[in-house]
Amino acid sequence: MSSQTPSKTRLLHATQILGVPKNPYDVLGVKPDATQAEIKKTYFALARKYHPDTNPDKGAQDKFLEIQEAYDGLIHPLSQTLKDPKKRTAFDKFGSASQQPGFDPDAFSHAGAGGFHGFSAGGFSGFSGFQDLGGAFGQANAGDFFESVFGAAFGSGASRASEMSKGSNVETTIHISFMEACKGTTKTVHISPITKCGTCSGTGLKQGAKRTTCTTCGGSGTYTFVINGGFQMASTCQVCDGVGSTIPKSGRCAPCGGVGRLKTSKTVQVKIPAGIEDGMSVRMPKAGDVPITGKGPVGDLLVRVRVAPSKSFARQGTNLYHEARIPVHTALLGGKVRVPTLDGDVEVRIPGGTQQGEEMVLKGRGVPTPYGGNKGDLFVTFSVVLPRTLTQRQRDLLQQYADEIDPPGESSSKARKASQTDTDNGTDTFTYHPPPSGGWVSRTWQNIRKLTGF
Repeated sequence: MSSQTPSKTRLLHATQILGVPKNPYDVLGVKPDATQAEIKKTYFALARKYHPDTNPDKGAQDKFLEIQEAYDGLIHPLSQTLKDPKKRTAFDKFGSASQQPGFDPDAFSHAGAGGFHGFSAGGFSGFSGFQDLGGAFGQANAGDFFESVFGAAFGSGASRASEMSKGSNVETTIHISFMEACKGTTKTVHISPITKCGTCSGTGLKQGAKRTTCTTCGGSGTYTFVINGGFQMASTCQVCDGVGSTIPKSGRCAPCGGVGRLKTSKTVQVKIPAGIEDGMSVRMPKAGDVPITGKGPVGDLLVRVRVAPSKSFARQGTNLYHEARIPVHTALLGGKVRVPTLDGDVEVRIPGGTQQGEEMVLKGRGVPTPYGGNKGDLFVTFSVVLPRTLTQRQRDLLQQYADEIDPPGESSSKARKASQTDTDNGTDTFTYHPPPSGGWVSRTWQNIRKLTGF
C-alpha cells in the first residue's frame, strides 16, 4: 500500500482588488496619448468583434461589457479634460478618481520629497514617515490623519464625526481647609469657557448673510486620494472642516470673526462633597467648552481639590487619628481628658494604668465617604507626659511610692541622699536646658561660651 505524500506546492489564487477597475487604456489597447478619434475607432472595432450577436464565444459578452465600461469611463471624462494638459495628466495617472470633487493630485507632493522616508531600503527602520504622511493630508499628526481617513472611508462620515465631536473639558484648581473637606462646602470658581457667540447664535454669519459652497472640496467636505494601484482614501477638507461650505469675508459676524465661538468669563458654584480627599476632582457636566465646530455635546468642568493639612488630625481613608497628651498622674490613676473631634471637643474617661501609646477608638467620629455611606472612626493614641521638675513634697511622695515597690536598702539610701542634694532631676547624666531667649546673636554667644567653658 503506497502512502501519499502531501504536496508542498503552495497554491495561490489571485483575485482583483475590490473597487480597483482595470486600466481603460489597456482594455482598449490604445496608448495613453491616443487622440479621441483613435479611441473611438478602436472601440467600434472591438465592439463589432465581441458583440454577443455576432460572436458565439461564451466570454464574448463579458469582454464586450468590459470594453463598453472602459470606453464610457475614458471617453466621457476625456471630452472635458483633453483640452487641459494638467487635467489630462491627472486622469492618466489616477484614473476616474481624478474627476471626483475635492481631488488633489498634488497632495503627496506637499509632504516633500521624503514623505515616506520612515521606510528605508534596508527595511522598516523607524516609522517617522507616518508623520510626513499625516502632513501630506494637512493633519497635525498621523493619528489625526488615520482617524479622519478611516472615519470617512468606512462610512461614518467626516462631517458627521465633526458634528458629534464633544467640546473640550475646562480644568481648574481650588484650595480648601481640612475641616471643609471633612464636612463639605460650596466654593465659587472663575472660569473662561468657549461658548457660542450670542450675536450670531453660533453660526458665524452676519444677519442676512449666507454660506457658500467650499471651492476646495466642491461641497463634499472631503478630499479623495488615490494610493498605489487605484486604492482610494478620503480625509476631511481642511478649508471647511468637513462642512462643505464656508463663510465669505463680507458675511462674517463681527464679534466672533465668523467662527461662531467666543471665550467668555463666568463664575460657577461648585459643591464639594463631604469626605473629599486631597487631589480628587469634582466633575460638573456641560460646564466646559462648546465644540469648535458642529453640534456635539458641551465639555465638562473638572475642579481639582487641594486640601490643607490639619494640626490636630491625620487622615487615612475615612478614619482619623489624634494623639492626646496626658500627665503621668492621669495615666496612673485614670481620669477624664478632652479630645477634639470634627463636631467639637468631647470628654472621654481613661482607665488607671493607661500605658504609653495605648489607643482608644471613638466609633463614627471619622470622615464620611464622598460617595455616601457610613463614617469612619477616630483613633486616639495616648502619650504620657513626664514632668521635668518636682517640688520637694512631690519628690517625697514619689520616693515613698518607690520604697513600697522597692524596699529600702543600702543602694536606695544612697540614691535618696543623692536625690536630696542634686537639683538636676536626680540624675548625673541628664541636664535640661531651657530654650535660649533673644535673637540669633545671643544664641550664638551662648553656644561659644559652652564650647570654651566660660
